[in-house]
Amino acid sequence: MNIPERFNDHSLGVRVVKFPNTQDENIVKQILNFSDHVQLPKKMVAKWFSRNKQTGTFNTDLIAERGLYNANKKDIIIANNTIRNEALLADAGEKLISHTFLVLCDYSYNREYSTSSNREATEESTYSKKIDVNNAQSVDAYHGHIYQKDNRLSSFELTCTSYLFRLRWNDSVAAVFYQDYYCDSMDQAKAQAFQQDKSTFQIEYVGSCLDKETEINPDGIYTNQQLIKKTCVRLCDKNLTTLQRAHPEFRIKAPLVSTSPLKAYIGMKEGINHLSRFEVLLPIFQKDGTYSYRRVGIIRPIPGKIWDNRFMADEKEQNLDATYFEQLSGGELAPGLLIREID
Repeated sequence: MNIPERFNDHSLGVRVVKFPNTQDENIVKQILNFSDHVQLPKKMVAKWFSRNKQTGTFNTDLIAERGLYNANKKDIIIANNTIRNEALLADAGEKLISHTFLVLCDYSYNREYSTSSNREATEESTYSKKIDVNNAQSVDAYHGHIYQKDNRLSSFELTCTSYLFRLRWNDSVAAVFYQDYYCDSMDQAKAQAFQQDKSTFQIEYVGSCLDKETEINPDGIYTNQQLIKKTCVRLCDKNLTTLQRAHPEFRIKAPLVSTSPLKAYIGMKEGINHLSRFEVLLPIFQKDGTYSYRRVGIIRPIPGKIWDNRFMADEKEQNLDATYFEQLSGGELAPGLLIREID
């Protein structure tokens, strides 16, 4: 499963972890203990600052890259009218560090299911099969035995609990990092101190959600592996949307790409429906280098013009390339302004 395209990929290599007892009600504590044991928050910080494992040195290339990428047209205009120019935009990348999130998805499913075979012209037989979707070799081997279209799953049901954590990065943590550990040339003492630090960098629990997804396989058009992946990705997207609605700090702000007509590149994958409402935000640059946002309007999606951008939705014929909106209040809007869903 790919990282959703509206997030920066900050993954650290390991994508699957297993705990001794996932039925334990205190699963959050297990995750935090695991995080402490492998020093996950420190690895998040190390990736932000492109740490060289051999020398222990850091650089700000990734921070600068994401700061520039995160800039909108208004940011660029402001930067071009200052002495520092693009350096101002690069510094904006550091403000993204505190918006580093960890999402763990705990999937559960029934490993026994039935498939129908029509190889007998006069009789339909049903077979009970077992599959472990965590084992790619098992899935591939199984495909070798049920290559025929009529042996494919007719549906797949999955339950997922998603746990959301946030990297704790504030002024005090940043001060320790820059003063005690950051170096752009080899410094044995600082490198060793960073390695031995097991308490400064932490993640904090934000919240969780649970949902279920059932995907149908009409006429057996998907292989079992395709059907399982489709279910997993769509359920993960659904849970991310739920977490964003429950926790504003995790919400994604999307830009208006056009105002005539009003449209944005978000859709059903983000949980948009005809009841959704969005505020239109104008970013205002502050003297201290931070931003505030002022609401300049409210918009809603037009029924029948909501883009189906869910995973594997391209098999459906649709003439939409974005979601189209109509304005409910506010003044004149401009492309590049940000929109954010409101309750």
